[in-house]
Amino acid sequence: MFRSYFLSWKWAPYAYGGAFFIYFLLWFQVEIASWFANWMEVQGNVVSGAQKYSNLEFLGLFIYEALKLVSLLIATGVVLNYVSRKFCWYWFEALVFFYLPNWNKTLRDVERPAQRLHESTNTFVLKLLGMTKALIFSAIAIKKFGPKLWEYSSHFNFFSFGHISGLLVWIVIVICSCGFIISMLIGINLKKCKYDIADAAGQFRSGLEHMQRNKNRDDSIPNLEKLMAKMRKTNFRLFYNQFWYEIWIGIYSQFWVIAPITFFGYNVFAGYAKYGPAQKAQNSLGEFQRAVSMPIWLWDDYAELMSVVQRLRELEEAIDDPENWKESKKEEGWKDRRAEPRTPVYFVDPLFDGKVELTEEEVAIIRESIKSRPHIWE
Repeated sequence: MFRSYFLSWKWAPYAYGGAFFIYFLLWFQVEIASWFANWMEVQGNVVSGAQKYSNLEFLGLFIYEALKLVSLLIATGVVLNYVSRKFCWYWFEALVFFYLPNWNKTLRDVERPAQRLHESTNTFVLKLLGMTKALIFSAIAIKKFGPKLWEYSSHFNFFSFGHISGLLVWIVIVICSCGFIISMLIGINLKKCKYDIADAAGQFRSGLEHMQRNKNRDDSIPNLEKLMAKMRKTNFRLFYNQFWYEIWIGIYSQFWVIAPITFFGYNVFAGYAKYGPAQKAQNSLGEFQRAVSMPIWLWDDYAELMSVVQRLRELEEAIDDPENWKESKKEEGWKDRRAEPRTPVYFVDPLFDGKVELTEEEVAIIRESIKSRPHIWE
């Protein structure tokens, strides 16, 4: 899954060049978030004392800076998404063509290989890169906003505790750590549910393809009904687990909406802090909290990634050792039909007294025609 892209000379420029550029854009996004936090203090001071400024000063300090930061943020996000999509595509292409040669040589049939080679590889690349970007962004944000939030903590009154240096940082870390443990416990079955759904969906797709190839058989629809029932069961199990997981995520996210407003509002209205510094500290707290909480927000994606990794590992186990399969096939009485020379099939023309060798496709067409319209061939 990794050596196909990062240990290949062909794909190395895309892999390492793209990774470096994505890291640079993520770092720049954190810098913009830091500038935005500083602007929040200016915005708070301007709003709280707007009568001190002329219209031009107000526009310069408030509107112009906001437009500049928003434009930078949008441009960086768009470029990051574009580079990430190309990075994922090249990785997906490298992974597919890394798997194909061995898969094509093996004697053992791989279960639903089309789904694994296309959907699973594509999902693996997209999910892994998305999670990696989020975690890298979080690490940079923690390094950037952690020291600032530690310093800001001593400027606010913690109710009856007074001014305590670094307390905001420890509160965020403790609450986010407890939240991550709760997320793990509530979402413990998500990985298996997502794996079972992918397996059931693959079986249903195989059933549809079988029905398309065998339109005259009467047992296709009953078989599809059984496969649909299996899909329904696996999806409903996932819906049940996601129901409780989303309740917990909703409670956790709303806590971080209400708690900062309560804390900083108390300090502003009680006269312990001014509105501008409180806005700056609240923005820094939000960035730090989102960074530390990132494992919680990514738990659902992590469960899906692990289910896809399991499917790809099964694929790799099925294609990595064809020599062992050859021996097991012999022990089980299997024969390598591809190793045997093909028996030629000829079409004899009675008018011109000659014969023409038919290809496998032509023979298959004739056999299908005989099966569907036997009265013409009698």
